Amino acid sequence: MTHGSLFAGIGGFDLGFERAGFKTLWQVEIDAFCRAVLATRFPKAKRYEDVKTCGRANLAAVDCITAGVPCQDVSVAGKRAGLAGERTGLFYEFARILRELRPAWFVFENVPGLLSSNRGRDFAEVLRVLMVECGYGVAWRVLNSQFFGVAQRRRRVFIVGRFGEPCPAEVLFEPESGPRDS
Repeated sequence: MTHGSLFAGIGGFDLGFERAGFKTLWQVEIDAFCRAVLATRFPKAKRYEDVKTCGRANLAAVDCITAGVPCQDVSVAGKRAGLAGERTGLFYEFARILRELRPAWFVFENVPGLLSSNRGRDFAEVLRVLMVECGYGVAWRVLNSQFFGVAQRRRRVFIVGRFGEPCPAEVLFEPESGPRDS
């Protein structure tokens, strides 16, 4: 399976997806330092600088796209400009690329402030765009890194989408039975 990464940072999603057996074909990241790190860690992936100049014309088709648009405009620590903000508003570029490439799946993450930004209207808009305009069935959940072997509390909203079909909620939840760490 193949993977493309928008707002790649230093490749957190990319590393996880490669460990799960995916091949990362391309990464889009505007920060030059981060692109240098990506080039070292993922030498076979193509890299692009600006999400606004990417799409069907230059990005290869992939099975899954991951994205974590900048969170400053929806963070409770920020000015709360929401999706109208310059940074978090890049969500619409993510949606445009989804419409152009139509991957079977996507994984999107952001801060929990997205849920309450603009009194919840921004999250409703994200869901509307992903489901109605882009054609994905979605499931979402807030996860905390402290429960996944990381020595910090870092809550994030994850949205998983499946093109043209309902997204099974189980993709974000624990199995009903099996070994557990109490």
